[in-house]
Amino acid sequence: FSAILTAFNVESYQLLQPAPPDPSPAILQHISLQLGSLSYIPPSINSTYPAFSSSDTSATMSSVVPTWAIWLNALWFSGLVLSLSAASVGILVKQWLNEFQSGLSGDSEHVAKLCQYRLNNLKRCHVGSIVNAIPVLLQGALALFLAGLLVRLWNLHRVVATITSLFVLAIAVFIVGTTIAPLLTERCAYLSPQSLMIYSLWPYVPHLSRKM
Repeated sequence: FSAILTAFNVESYQLLQPAPPDPSPAILQHISLQLGSLSYIPPSINSTYPAFSSSDTSATMSSVVPTWAIWLNALWFSGLVLSLSAASVGILVKQWLNEFQSGLSGDSEHVAKLCQYRLNNLKRCHVGSIVNAIPVLLQGALALFLAGLLVRLWNLHRVVATITSLFVLAIAVFIVGTTIAPLLTERCAYLSPQSLMIYSLWPYVPHLSRKM
């Protein structure tokens, strides 16, 4: 997923540095205004319009980055950061769990005490919550990518953007619905890390507290 985001970002970041506009139209317009202001006073011909200067050229060369391009890059690069963060956190968690399993040799009493000691440390350091945060980071990266995709499409073609928006809305409703459902009914089997994260922020679900 990070590779896909990188491919999109390689193209989108160029929108933050658009090519400067062609100064030729401004120069031709300036020449036209000069010709239109010519006055014949024998024995010379004068123009009341000022001459074209290099400062006028630099003004025409300046370009403004469109707002939608800024939003597009902000969403896609944020999604890339979340995706890479999920991979990095996953590697760290795997290292912690490997350390948890290392050195478990000897008599059963010693191994049991060592396992319990390490398990208590994992709980004390909220390793379980960190594990649950990994898929949440990926879901957030996906949401940012889809939001940026819609921003891009709505500035390209409205028909394509409308059709894509319907599919994005459908998957968003499904994800949000299956995330909230376990908080509303005890018989729901859609319990996920996203639901547990919401529960940690709003721990007023009796049936879910019995499952924890």
